[in-house]
Amino acid sequence: MMAAWALDSSREGRKTPGGGSGSIDRESGELRKLQDLVRRKRGLDLDLYQEGYFRRRVEALVRSRGCSTVEEYAQLLEADPRELDRFVGGFLLKVTEFFRSPTTFEVLEKEILPQLISRKREEFSHVLRCWSAGCSSGEEPYSLAIVIREAWRRERQSLSALIFATDVDPMRLSEGRKGIYAAARLRKVKEEWRERYFRMEGDSFVVGEEIRRMVVFRLHNLQEPPPFRGLDLILFRNVLIYLRPELQRSVLEGFYQALNPGGYLVLGKTEVGAGLVPPLYELADAAERIYQRPVDS
Repeated sequence: MMAAWALDSSREGRKTPGGGSGSIDRESGELRKLQDLVRRKRGLDLDLYQEGYFRRRVEALVRSRGCSTVEEYAQLLEADPRELDRFVGGFLLKVTEFFRSPTTFEVLEKEILPQLISRKREEFSHVLRCWSAGCSSGEEPYSLAIVIREAWRRERQSLSALIFATDVDPMRLSEGRKGIYAAARLRKVKEEWRERYFRMEGDSFVVGEEIRRMVVFRLHNLQEPPPFRGLDLILFRNVLIYLRPELQRSVLEGFYQALNPGGYLVLGKTEVGAGLVPPLYELADAAERIYQRPVDS
């Protein structure tokens, strides 16, 4: 069992525990038990993730706790809910801060949102509906809320906006609802926006009420159909690249159905948009990976 389950440390010039070599086998029984445990207790389906990412994250997490085998690590997770929370947080490793990729938010504020606001005005509609999918601890949806308010100021419009913020990790959603962040997370926030939309509380920044009221946090697994319809804008950044190709296609097709005709989908700048076929979405901004559901669709 040790030979089958020992982690591959050959890249670091070490032999695996028990004298074995070779990397984690995703289909082996003990790893399946680990996956079942995580799915049952935290609702996270590890089968969704690409093989390379899956293997790297599991190996790193097992080693980080000083375990020699996946079976030993699974026993640790079963016995200690806090360790299970650490596993989920570590597996869903996501760099998060306010205004990550600032040029994307600049395009949203100055180009995309004015178009959507104008369309809402023409349709006599007063609510802008958005979705931040895979929102982690809330920095992205709050950043979107800020640029929406700034676009309103620029366009001299006062509409309502509802931003759904979803993630599979309940701990990160809880962080988002609290809206309290270390100063390092706000390093890309303009000084005037910090003063306008945040308040200091000790060494931390707290998101102001007018911004928090725009965001609704909700638990959602990407394997499930989109829980929202009639959306004007979806942000799904830096998550797609970790998903298996079949789920990529399913998620993107689901987003298409969730968007209003003329609605926009924003992917991460490092993502190539796997599964996006030209008849499905139109490319609105290649540099910022912004796509649009055709207006006449």
